[in-house]
Amino acid sequence: MTRQWSVVLPGAFNRRFEDGNLVLWRPGFTIWVAVWGNDHNASAASRLGRIKADAAKQAFDIEEEQGTQPLRFSYRLKETADDKRCPAFYGFAVGQDGHVQIAFYFDDEADLVAAKEMLRSLGEEQVLH
Repeated sequence: MTRQWSVVLPGAFNRRFEDGNLVLWRPGFTIWVAVWGNDHNASAASRLGRIKADAAKQAFDIEEEQGTQPLRFSYRLKETADDKRCPAFYGFAVGQDGHVQIAFYFDDEADLVAAKEMLRSLGEEQVLH
C-alpha cells in the first residue's frame, strides 16, 4: 500500500488516488485509505486516544484491540446516502511511526467480514532509516 504500510486484499480491486487518498474499489465495495505520519513522536496509545475521542457520537459496534501491534480501533456508522449502502465501517491501525485511517463502504452486509479481515491485516513495515 505504501513503503510503510501493507494490507491483504480479498481479490482484485481497482485503484485510484482522490483528494490525496488511496481509493480501492470494485462494484458494490469501496475503500478509502489515508495514511498519517507521527510528526510529533507521540505514543501509539496517545494517538489512539485522540482518534477515539474524535469518533462520531452515533458510532456503534465499537471495537478496540490493544496489546497488538499496531493498535486497532473500529466502528460502524449509518450515514445519509442516496444509495442502498450498508452502514460504513471505519477502522484505524495505529503504529509507532504513524497510522492508517480506512473507511469501507459496501452494499452487501456480508462484506463486513472482508472489511474486518482487511483491517486486521494492516501491518506496519519496518523502515530502515
